[in-house]
Amino acid sequence: MSTLTSPPPSRPAIGLLLAQLGTPDAPDTEAVKRFLKEFLSDRRVVDLPRWMWLPLLHGVILPTRSPRSAALYRKIWRADGISPLLHFTNRLAEGIAERLGPEVRVGIGMRYGAPSLGTALRAMVAVGIERILVMPLFPQYSCATTASIVDAVHAAFARERHLPTLRFAPPFFDQPAYIDALADAARAAVEEPRDRFWLFSFHGLPQRFVAEGDPYADQCRVTARLLAERLGLPDAGWRLTFQSRFGKEPWLTPDTASVLASLPGEGIRKVAVACPGFAADCLETLEEIAVAGRKTFLAAGGESFVHAPCLNDRAAWRDALTELARRELSGWMTMT
Repeated sequence: MSTLTSPPPSRPAIGLLLAQLGTPDAPDTEAVKRFLKEFLSDRRVVDLPRWMWLPLLHGVILPTRSPRSAALYRKIWRADGISPLLHFTNRLAEGIAERLGPEVRVGIGMRYGAPSLGTALRAMVAVGIERILVMPLFPQYSCATTASIVDAVHAAFARERHLPTLRFAPPFFDQPAYIDALADAARAAVEEPRDRFWLFSFHGLPQRFVAEGDPYADQCRVTARLLAERLGLPDAGWRLTFQSRFGKEPWLTPDTASVLASLPGEGIRKVAVACPGFAADCLETLEEIAVAGRKTFLAAGGESFVHAPCLNDRAAWRDALTELARRELSGWMTMT
């Protein structure tokens, strides 16, 4: 499968690489095991000593978690045989390519799984692209996501003689175009957002990472506050939470599942959950929130639960990323 969205140009073009976390190739145990092995072997994700972590990963976690995760992936897998994350990332790239025009070649690359970042970058270089903007699709910076993308991009060229010029787009957690796209998606899910209580659920991170200087939590708070303001929500009408905990060490709080279980006891029985840190719907949003989160809330006495889909390939999101890309491509492409 090609990772490029247009035919080779007659002269060296500019490359825009949309970098995502990744997805298994299929919703079966072996494919999920390969994906989890690559993901959980990344020192940016799990920084425990290798002598301690690798035996646990290979001896316990992969054998037990892979079949369980595969069963969950099967619930959300698309009928055309690809994951929602890959589908929406492809669609997003196509929409941005249309907006930027033939001067910019747009590709996608996954940090884990296929198409890999290395494959996508080498495909660009092979057709003569000498200037590449890498845009991590993580609005909020974290060492476990954005920094890992940077590591992988540099590793892809570690043995190459001729290197392209590289730029990395910064996080866009507070950019108006991104906040506007989030608000657009929220209003599409709930006609009048102020009619219910909102949770803005972000992927979790070990508290230790934040204590050591990772700015992720602060950037999540800024995003949540700006989105609440854009939706006109009162301070008492929303809450920021963190989901997808892994392991036994303390993670960022409050925990999304725990808050969903407690809200009915606080008299809140109509809730909407948005996941502003996820660029595209995936297992963590379609199963953990839309299925398991709904079940938790309703079982605790809630009456109405809405999962606001991620930005995916919405027109406002395509417009927002195109605007951000044009800004970062300043000096490289012709501005019109």
